[in-house]
Amino acid sequence: MLDSRVQLPAYSMWTATPIYEVEVEGENTIVFGLMEPSVSADPSDEVLEIPRAGVNRMDLVAYKSYGIADLWHVLANVNNSMDPLVDFSLREKIRVPKKTRLAQLGLLNV
Repeated sequence: MLDSRVQLPAYSMWTATPIYEVEVEGENTIVFGLMEPSVSADPSDEVLEIPRAGVNRMDLVAYKSYGIADLWHVLANVNNSMDPLVDFSLREKIRVPKKTRLAQLGLLNV
């Protein structure tokens, strides 16, 4: 195994997950270790009610909350829903970690 780690943006859902470049049959390939959730639920999380259709996709809620749609995985983790194709339901109350907490975890610059 090559001793190198692939560099990812801080907000990537794979940031805390070991990702290695390994040599397999003479060719380099990328291998993912076991995924570790980047964020878990916390009492300091804000509660947001999904107000209407069109804003219930995880990526749209993440963009509205953090300015980065790629942080959808944070909402998925804290709300126990890892399928990005499943929208939040209308009037559903979801947990949204504060920007300051994501900054402390190194996922967001504030």
